[in-house]
Amino acid sequence: MALELFGLTVIKIAAICIEIANIGLLSGLIYLYIKSYRQIKIGFTVGLILFASVLLIRSILAIALLIIDSDALTGKQALIGGLIEFIALAILLKITWDY
Repeated sequence: MALELFGLTVIKIAAICIEIANIGLLSGLIYLYIKSYRQIKIGFTVGLILFASVLLIRSILAIALLIIDSDALTGKQALIGGLIEFIALAILLKITWDY
């Protein structure tokens, strides 16, 4: 029997925490992209803003699905997917911050 807190398993709680971290990284990226767009108004930056915004919406929906619907996403799938996304976003934020 899995350890539960508020009806959520530990794996789902970890997946929710990672998605919250992803939201933080995406918010930082969107901030940097908007700041960059104000300096140099090119379409590529608009594309980056839209890309990060769509990923932000996905992370918010993933949290909602993990909390509301226990059958929609299994905790392990959400945890692994969120962890991979977190690593990719951390690399992207580091590169964006430096340049």
